[in-house]
Amino acid sequence: MSGGVDSSVAALLLQRQGHEVIGLTANLFDGASLSGPCCGKAGVSMAASVCAQLGIEHHEVDLSALFEQQVIGRFLDGYSAGRTPNPCSDCNRFIKFDAFFEHAERLGCELLATGHYARIVGAHGCAPVPLVGPAEMRADQQGRISAAPTYLATGLDPNKDQSYFLACIPPERLARLRFPIGELTKPEVRELAQEAGLATAQRKESQDICFMANGVKVGHLLEWYRGKAPQPGRIIGPGGSDLGEHSGVENYTIGQRRGLRLGGGTEGLAVQQLDVATNTVLVADPADYQVRALRLKDFVDMAPGRWSPATSVLMCRGRYRQQLWPARLFYCEGSVMVIPEEPLSHMAPGQWCVAYDGDVVLWGGIIDSIEYSSP
Repeated sequence: MSGGVDSSVAALLLQRQGHEVIGLTANLFDGASLSGPCCGKAGVSMAASVCAQLGIEHHEVDLSALFEQQVIGRFLDGYSAGRTPNPCSDCNRFIKFDAFFEHAERLGCELLATGHYARIVGAHGCAPVPLVGPAEMRADQQGRISAAPTYLATGLDPNKDQSYFLACIPPERLARLRFPIGELTKPEVRELAQEAGLATAQRKESQDICFMANGVKVGHLLEWYRGKAPQPGRIIGPGGSDLGEHSGVENYTIGQRRGLRLGGGTEGLAVQQLDVATNTVLVADPADYQVRALRLKDFVDMAPGRWSPATSVLMCRGRYRQQLWPARLFYCEGSVMVIPEEPLSHMAPGQWCVAYDGDVVLWGGIIDSIEYSSP
C-alpha cells in the first residue's frame, strides 16, 4: 500500500471479499530526498490511516537503501550512459515483486496484491483467476506448490493500463499475485473510495517518476545523489552540422523534439543518439533512421508455450502507451533479437520492449541496443 487511492481500494475490495488482509507499505525515501507525494513518510502515514479505517494490520518496511541502489541508481546510471531507463519497471521487479514477496512470506501471507491496473487471467486469457490460497493449488511430488497456468493481462481501463511496467515479473510468481482493481476504471476506483470514506479518496495522483517532484530534472538528481552536474556540449545535425549547444546529454531522450531550440530550417528533426563519449546530442529526420532490429537483455518469458520464436508475429510496444507494432522474436547467438515487420523509429535503449497476444502479456525485455537501416 503506497498511501494512494488505488492500493487503498485494492485492500478494501479484498476485505469485502472475505479475505484476511494485511497492509504492507515500503518507505522508499529517507528524510532528505527530491521525492514526489508518494512512497515516503507521508505515504506511509496515509496507508496506516486507511488500514486503521479498515481495521486491518499495517506494517512498514524500510526499503530506502534498496530503492536508491536498484531504482534511483540504475536510473542515474542509465541517463549518464545516454540511455532512457524505465524506473517503474525496475521498482516492480526489484521492490514490489521481489523484496515485497520476502516480507509477505515472513508475515505468513499466501498471496500478494497491489493497486496496479492489470489483471491475472486463466489459461484462456479471459476469465479472472479466483482468489484462492495454496489449499486450492496443486503440489508436485517434491511438495512444490503449482497451479493452473496464469497470465498477466492488461487492465480494462485503457487509460490506466500498467501491464507494460509489469512485464518483468517472473512467471512462476503470477499465480500468487492479484490485482483487485484491474477490472475497474480510475473514476470507479475513486467512487468506491469516496463511498467508503477512505482518507485517500481525493488524494493527488502520484508522479510518473515518484522520486522526482514537480520541477525536478535528471540534472538535479545527479547533483543531489552524485554531486555531478550535466555538462553542456554540441547538438549535431544531418551532415555533421553544428546546430547549437545542449545542456547535458542527461537532459535529453531519444525521439525528443520539443525544447531543442534548433532554429529555423530544422523542423521535423528529433534526437536520434546521445553520444556520451563526445558529449554530443545527435538529431536527425526519423525517416532516415528506421529500426531494423532491437537487441534485448533481461528477457522474461511471461507465457511459456503460448508463443513461438521466429514463427509468431507478435504485437509489441517499445515504450509506455506506444501504438502496438508487429514483430518477430529470434534467439540469435545467445542474444534475443526483435525484428519489426513494418517501419519503426524513436526506439530508446533502456526502455522495455513488451509483446502481447490480445490482452495477454507474452514477454518483456530491456532494449539493450538498436540496429538501424542505413540513412
